[in-house]
Amino acid sequence: MATILTHRADTIGRRQPQADNARLLRPSRGYSVTRNPFAIWEVLPIVTLSFAGLAVAMLFIDNEYLASMAVGGFLVFTLGMLLVSAVALKGTLDLTHEGISFQRGKDHLTASWDQIVAVENRSDCGLTLVIRDPQQTRSHIRLPGGFGAEKGVATIPLRLFGDRQFSILYDIRDRLPESMWKPALETAGRRSTARIVLDYAAVVAVCGLALFVVLRIYS
Repeated sequence: MATILTHRADTIGRRQPQADNARLLRPSRGYSVTRNPFAIWEVLPIVTLSFAGLAVAMLFIDNEYLASMAVGGFLVFTLGMLLVSAVALKGTLDLTHEGISFQRGKDHLTASWDQIVAVENRSDCGLTLVIRDPQQTRSHIRLPGGFGAEKGVATIPLRLFGDRQFSILYDIRDRLPESMWKPALETAGRRSTARIVLDYAAVVAVCGLALFVVLRIYS
C-alpha cells in the first residue's frame, strides 16, 4: 500500500504517521492553475471601470500635467490588474483515487472524496468545488478569483484552471454522485452563448468609447 502524507498547520513539512486517505505520493492526475488574468472574475469589471473612470476624469482636467498623471495612474492600475496572474495565480490540483490535494508553495490542502460537499455554480466565480473540513497547512488560505479555505470550508473555482476545468469535471463525475454535480452543470449550461457575447461586446464598447472621449478631448 502506498505511503500517505498528511499536512497540519502546526507541523509544516513534517511527516505524520497518521493514515489519511486524502493524498498519495503519486496522484492519478494533476492540473496547474492557469496564468490567464481573466480567470479572476473581478479583473474584467474593474478594468472596464478604470477605462470609464479615465474618460470621466479627462472631462474635468484641463491641465496637461494633471492629465499626464491621470493617464500614468490609469496605465499602472490597469497593467497591474492584468499582471496579477504572474504573481498570485499559482498552484496545482492533484486528483487521486482517494481524494484531492491542492498545493501552492508551502501551502497544502487535502481532502478525501467524501469530504466534497458539492459542485456549485456561483454567480461570481462559476463552477466551484466545495469541500468540508479539509486538512491544510494554514488555517486561512485565500487566492484571488474566489479560492478560499477557512473555518472548515474550502472553495475551489474550476475556472482558475482554464480549459482544464473540463477534464477536472470528468474526473469529478466519475467519483461523485450525480446529485452533487448535475444541478450545477445544468445551471451553468443555461447561460446562452449570445449572453456571453453581449457581455464582452459591452466591455469593448465601454473601453472603446472611453478612449474615443480621451482622444477627442486632447486631439
